[in-house]
Amino acid sequence: MRKFDEIFWGGIIGDASSMGFHWLYDPDRIKAAGGDTPEFHDPDPSLYVGSSPFVHQGKKAGDITQYGDQLLVMLKALAKNKGVFSQAEYEKEFVSFFGPGGRYVGYIDRPTEMVLYNLKKRERDAYANARTFDNGLSKVQRGVLEDKVMATFKLYDENKSKEQNIERLDEIVLISQDYKGDSEVNRKKIEYCKNMFNVVYDRKSDLCGDEGDDQFPAIVKFPPIVALYHDKENFPDIIDVVTRLTNNNDRSVSYGRVYAAMLATAIRTGNKDAVIEAAKESANPEIREIIDAALARIAEPNVDVSGYFGRSCHLPFGLPQNIHLISNCNTYVEAMRMNILAAGDNAGRGIMIGAIYAALYGIGGDQGVPQAWIDKVTLKQEIDELLSMIPSTPEPGC
Repeated sequence: MRKFDEIFWGGIIGDASSMGFHWLYDPDRIKAAGGDTPEFHDPDPSLYVGSSPFVHQGKKAGDITQYGDQLLVMLKALAKNKGVFSQAEYEKEFVSFFGPGGRYVGYIDRPTEMVLYNLKKRERDAYANARTFDNGLSKVQRGVLEDKVMATFKLYDENKSKEQNIERLDEIVLISQDYKGDSEVNRKKIEYCKNMFNVVYDRKSDLCGDEGDDQFPAIVKFPPIVALYHDKENFPDIIDVVTRLTNNNDRSVSYGRVYAAMLATAIRTGNKDAVIEAAKESANPEIREIIDAALARIAEPNVDVSGYFGRSCHLPFGLPQNIHLISNCNTYVEAMRMNILAAGDNAGRGIMIGAIYAALYGIGGDQGVPQAWIDKVTLKQEIDELLSMIPSTPEPGC
C-alpha cells in the first residue's frame, strides 16, 4: 500500500474508531462501556445523559464523525483534481457535501456553519459590487445578464485559463441577443458581463474560514495534504491556506504548522522522537510552553493529562494530550485506545494522531494500523475508489 493511502487510512480510522464515544466527557463511562477495547462501538445516547451532548444519532460502529467527513471532502477534492490541491475545488466539494441538498446529515459544527455562510456571503457581496457598474444598460437587461455570468461560473473549467472561460461567456451572451442584433447593445452586454465576471472571479480566492474559531476542523483535513506536499517548496503556504479554509485566524495557523511539521517528520524519518522535536521547533513561544508542560507529565496517565489540559475541541487543549500520547505509545492500536479513553473530543484528536502513527508504522504488523480496523470502516469501498484516483505522482499544481 502506498504511503499516501496508509496516512489517509490512519487518519480516517482515528476518527471512526472514536465515534462511538465521541464527545463523551466522562472517562469513567467510556472505560465502563468500552473496557480495554473502546474502539468501534455503537454510540449509546444513554451514556451521555447528564454528561455531554449526544450528536451522532443514527450512526453505527464504523461510521465517521463530522470531522471524518471534512477529511473525506478533502480527499474527494484531491481525487477530482488529479491529486492537486485547489481551493476552488475544495470549496465546491464542501458546499456540495455539507450545504443545502447535500449528502451530509448530522451535526453542523461552528466552523462548518460559518464556512457555508461566508462562501455564500462572498458571492453575494461580489455580485452586489459588480452591479454598481453602469454602462447604460437598463436594470432589466443587467438582471438577465447576471444569470449569464452565473451560468458561466457553473460551467467554469478549472483546466482552462480565465480568458478561455471568458470567451465562453461571450458565446453565452451572444446566443441570447435579440432579433435586432444591435452591435452597440451587444458590445455593452459583453462589457457588463466581463466586468461582473472579473469582479466575482477576483473574490473567489478570499478565504471563508471562521475568524474566531480555533477548534479541530482547522487540521482534520491535513493528512492527504501533508502526504502530497510535505517535500514541496510551497508546503508552508499550502498548510496555511488549508487551515484558513475553515479556521481563518492566526492561532489556528500556528497550531496547524505544528501538526503539519509533526506529520511531515513522521513521513520523512519514521521516528517518533523526531516528531516531538519537530513540534518543539515549529512552535511559537505560547505553544512551546504547552508542549513542555505536557512533556513534564510524561509519567502520568494520559487520561489525567487530558483532564489537566482540557478535553474539549480547542487546539490548545488537544495538542498537549497528543504530545503526551506520542511520547508514551509505541503502536497505532495503543495510541488510538489511549486517545479514546481520554474522553472528550477524541475524534478530533484522533485524526492527526492516527495519520502520524500510520506514517510511522504503516499498515499491519505489530505496530501499524490493523487491517481488521480498516475493514470495519463503513465507507471503505468509497474511500478505496477515491484513493485509486490519486496519481502516484500527482501533476504539478498549487
